[in-house]
Amino acid sequence: MQFRRVLILLALVVSSAQLALAETAAERLQAVRKDPLRLRQFLEAMPKGGDLHNHLSGDVYAESFMQWAANDGNCIDATKLTIVAKCDEDLVPAATALTMPLYQQMLDALSMRQFRAIEESGHDHFFATFSKFGVVSKQHVSDMLIEAVQRFGSENVSYLETIYAPDRGAAARLGFDTLTKGADFKSMRDQLLAGDALKGVLSDARKTLDDAEAAVKTQLKCGTPNAMVGCGVEVRVLDEVHRGIPREALFAELVVGFELASSDPRVVGINPVMPEDGYISMTSFGELMRMFAFLRPLYPNVRISTHAGELAPGLVPPEGLKFHIRDSVMIANANRIGHGVDIAYETNATELMRTMAKRGVAVEICLTSNDVILGIRGKQHPLPMYLRNHVPVSLASDDPGVSRIDLTTEFQRAVEEFDLTYEQLKMLVRNSIEYSFLEGDSLFVDHDYTRRACERCDALAAKSAKARVQLNLEKKLAEFER
Repeated sequence: MQFRRVLILLALVVSSAQLALAETAAERLQAVRKDPLRLRQFLEAMPKGGDLHNHLSGDVYAESFMQWAANDGNCIDATKLTIVAKCDEDLVPAATALTMPLYQQMLDALSMRQFRAIEESGHDHFFATFSKFGVVSKQHVSDMLIEAVQRFGSENVSYLETIYAPDRGAAARLGFDTLTKGADFKSMRDQLLAGDALKGVLSDARKTLDDAEAAVKTQLKCGTPNAMVGCGVEVRVLDEVHRGIPREALFAELVVGFELASSDPRVVGINPVMPEDGYISMTSFGELMRMFAFLRPLYPNVRISTHAGELAPGLVPPEGLKFHIRDSVMIANANRIGHGVDIAYETNATELMRTMAKRGVAVEICLTSNDVILGIRGKQHPLPMYLRNHVPVSLASDDPGVSRIDLTTEFQRAVEEFDLTYEQLKMLVRNSIEYSFLEGDSLFVDHDYTRRACERCDALAAKSAKARVQLNLEKKLAEFER
């Protein structure tokens, strides 16, 4: 027994010596690759660039939603395990629930915490969480953003493109109330632009952005000597539209999103959300593509990232796996693809990936999300396929609060499940800014990280937000590698 203890101690000493002697980041990664806890420390310290696929309400941990519900005087439906706005005698005040066993049940219901697929699938449990905390999330945009940037800042993330709808549902209501059912796209857009209601929706959306921005700056003391860690995270918004709602409401959301992204630099693009396998999402996918094809030429500077290929065999019929990524690239002219899990099942997948590589259509890879929702992990995941075909990819968190993870978790999975090297991780980090929708010219020429567009680059960084964030990232990487 004593001899065994000596061997274990000797192994630990040797491991520590290897780590200390490692001269490069690649060597340091190699030294901790098989040690999950040290690997976590290495990756948390590593500059990770940006998160390009992140839902703001999904960012938040259930503990925060429960506390906000208590502060707001909301109640809990203990049967449905849902937060509700108004209380009656059959409901439990959220403030009371904080000190009851119900609190632990709610944490599980509002997230994937302790989830076991017994009576429902991971897919169904995951998507059900959003309606369970929706009453709170709609009222706490600023608080959600504060929590998000603080957490990302603490794990060395520089940039965040977060997905939410600053109009808070007003655009969909506008479509329901004013648009003629079955009207053509031009008529509906003309009708929206001619009315005063659209101006009000856009004005209210900008106020939501203003309030959130001001709250972050104030609460985190940004711009002062006591600035907190989240102040270092640059934030932009992708306006979410909901592909599972009726046609006219969706079209109104798209018009509001395009108008907002055209006039407010904080909104850098549009992203359609809701489960891709839902009935309306599946049966109206072609209509959504035609809407994008109609609107994109009218707003040529607005970028698009589409949830596409967030599907797996058995979730939909085989023919449903063949065209969502392709149509998003070829018809909607998407700049990026979110998830892209079913690429191997797409028609002429290799040719499609060649097109994506040539056009620079990046894929936002969400490893944990794909695992808990679709059951796709390890050898079943297409990340290596994209890399082999030179399609640009970046790692993203999707809904870290719901999944109970952070972005570092995704990097750790990439190393442990796919044996990625440091150089590959570094490429993914750089991709997350290079293929972001940040305004301005890139620091690099033709996506080639060995060729800079400038020598000193200070002048370029002064006029380009993208170059500024990239230059800062390069400095952080160099420091980390030293």
